[in-house]
Amino acid sequence: MVPTPLKRLLPAAVLVLAAFVSTLSHADRNRWLPRDEGRQEFAPGSMRDERISLERAIDTVQRSTGGKVLDARSGNGEYRIKVLTRRGEVRVVYVDARTGQMR
Repeated sequence: MVPTPLKRLLPAAVLVLAAFVSTLSHADRNRWLPRDEGRQEFAPGSMRDERISLERAIDTVQRSTGGKVLDARSGNGEYRIKVLTRRGEVRVVYVDARTGQMR
């Protein structure tokens, strides 16, 4: 037989436990939903937030042009890198900060 004070607390404890379990299962389900409509990313900590660094962009541009980097700036989701080529020409190369694509 359950003592009287525990009889009063038992329904409340069951409700709190049910709410807690419901919250846990709901949070677990949301982890697998797409984060936005345009992209299909399901795992937490996905690559969506990853970017290439300015240093990596500089290195890529320097290797691809064979020149010397004069200036590098970031803004508007891209890097603007000014290069002095082997021919003595100054070129500006833009690198997408998310994909690393040069133009």
